[in-house]
Amino acid sequence: MNFLDKVFSSKPSQREFAEIVITAFEKSGSPGLAYCESDFTLRFPGRNATIFLHNSYTSYCEVPRSGRQEVISKLVAGFASVPEIPSDFASARKNLMPVIRDESYEGMMHLMGEGEADDPGLTRQYKPFARRLLAGLAYDTEHSITSVNFKTLQAWGVDLDQAFAVAKENLWDRTRPDGFEGANGVYWSRWADSYDSSRMLLTELIYRLSVDGDPVAFVPNRDALLVTGTHNIAGLRVILNAGAESHFKQGHPLSPDLFVLDDGVWKHHIPADAELREIWAGMRRQRDGIDYNHQKELLDKLHEKQDVDIYVAGYQIAQREGQKAFSICVWSRGVDSLIPVTEQIAFMLDAEKSDFFTVSWDSTVAVVGDLMEEDPQLIPKRMRVREFPDAQQIAQLRKLAK
Repeated sequence: MNFLDKVFSSKPSQREFAEIVITAFEKSGSPGLAYCESDFTLRFPGRNATIFLHNSYTSYCEVPRSGRQEVISKLVAGFASVPEIPSDFASARKNLMPVIRDESYEGMMHLMGEGEADDPGLTRQYKPFARRLLAGLAYDTEHSITSVNFKTLQAWGVDLDQAFAVAKENLWDRTRPDGFEGANGVYWSRWADSYDSSRMLLTELIYRLSVDGDPVAFVPNRDALLVTGTHNIAGLRVILNAGAESHFKQGHPLSPDLFVLDDGVWKHHIPADAELREIWAGMRRQRDGIDYNHQKELLDKLHEKQDVDIYVAGYQIAQREGQKAFSICVWSRGVDSLIPVTEQIAFMLDAEKSDFFTVSWDSTVAVVGDLMEEDPQLIPKRMRVREFPDAQQIAQLRKLAK
């Protein structure tokens, strides 16, 4: 059994998948791709072009073996056919579409380009949409979805809001009325056109659904939009459980959060039911762990390159016997650190003696919030802690220890 036969018959490692993709590009006439293991990307030498492999890898591992070659073929075809976006707005407007994206993903993209001589005009254009979600603009063709950047908007002579309004009208034109299927007050999208999640923007469409209470939406990935009502406990359980599977095991993940449509505006929704709240919280912790630890890898690499001495603390999930799971990070004495936002903080006074205690995040902020400085460049958010609490503050914190 040769290498390709072996890989196509089982789940490959990330490196093996990258080699499959490189081989496919070489056969299509695009040789010379370089694999970057730290961020799981492929780069074309001499070109400002990067292929991010995470989503395709997830899809490849999840589909039946008979469909794996199609995943590779679509990746190669899509990248090879990235179109030139028209320089005039009149020619481009019919292909504009609105997209919903995860802000953490955009934060990682920023870190990947940090330190390189990237043109600021190439910055992709987004605006806040809902908690940890952004609304952006894309140029859509049969084989590719290309983000619209600042330089393109300038050339068109329009701003993001003007172009976005056109894109939203295009989405309406592509939205057939039977795109939702439903049962027992639960609805799921079936447009399957890469814009299912974008239809959160069409609030009039959401209000047409018959739900118990205010509409609650879940967009676990780009290709899924699940809706039920605030009073439908069984329905909320259904969409949370179904969405969790697709959020972590399918490509293009968006959010593990729920959103309620309140007077035409999507707001973060935490279920009142304790069981549902814990299901959501578990997903949120797992997603934060993935994002923060990926961010740590990128920051460690960047700091090494720039010779910066800052410790990037990890995000961990812990559980005491008989209690619920919680997220925690470590704040160490004498160490200039960037810490993630977690439910608890372990104050490490002496690592060799294992002398530490834990305090909730909120209690920590109440006592030593002035020592915690948010880094405005990082998404997900981290706090810079240059100093350790003094003896008096440590005594206060100990009284609040978990």
